[in-house]
Parts: sequence; structure tokens; C-alpha cells
Amino acid sequence: MKRHKALQSLSHEHYHGLRLAQLIKVGSPEYKGLPRTMSEKKLYTIKFFEENLIPHFKKEEEILFPLSRKKNSNVEKQIDELIEEHKKIGLLIDKLKISTKPEVELDHLGKLLDAHIRKEERELFQIIQEILSEDELVKLEADLGDTSLGCKI
Repeated sequence: MKRHKALQSLSHEHYHGLRLAQLIKVGSPEYKGLPRTMSEKKLYTIKFFEENLIPHFKKEEEILFPLSRKKNSNVEKQIDELIEEHKKIGLLIDKLKISTKPEVELDHLGKLLDAHIRKEERELFQIIQEILSEDELVKLEADLGDTSLGCKI
């Protein structure tokens, strides 16, 4: 299914999040222009979280989720799960910051981030496109475009 224009900016940000998820999983290949050592990946991941994921999560939690939450019980349940995953990602970053062996935290974070983004893209966004009216989608697009929470990708 084609992604509605209102959700395209979030989907674009998801692409970069998936790239990070692949980079930090155990056994990942090297990516041109991206960190190669564990210490470089650790620093890159923390910076990416602070500059990109925090603003992205904020847009979802303050703009997208409130607009979509009361549409049906399945959406409400998914949103609750996704917010919990946002918190788990933040907690993993906190552990990563103090870790002396970041391989475990990076791998766990990569797997969680990958599954989280795919759930949003494949499940939640598909439903949102179906349950929101065109007027609501236009408002969503404007609200996401007006935010100063843009990702620095």
C-alpha cells in the first residue's frame, strides 16, 4: 500500500532508524561512511538517539498518536505498546552510555529498533491511513510540517 503524504516524513525518518538498527546488530556488515568499531558505533548511536530519535518519538507521541488513539481499540493498544517501546529504547541508551562492553546493548537495541519501526510501518501506519479522514490526514501533514522537531539526518 502506498504511504499517504501525511506519513511520508515519519517514514523517511524510519528509513534512517532502520539503517542504524542494521549497523549496530551483531554480525552486521560494514557500511560505507558509517562507524566500524564498537566504540564508534556506541558514540554514533547515542548521538543519533539524542538528535534524531528523541525528536521523532516526540512527534509521534505529541502529534500522531493523540490524533489516532481514539479511533479504535486496536490502534489504542498498538500505540500503548509503541510508547512502551520508546521507553525501552531510552533505557537501553542509558545502559549503553555506561557500558564498557557495548556489543550486547547495541545488538539488543538494534533488534528492538528494527522490530519497533517495522511494526509502525507495516501495521500502525497502514491502519492510520484507513481510519483517518482525508481532512485529518491533511491536518496531520501540516502539524508534522510545522514542528520544529525535525530530525538532523
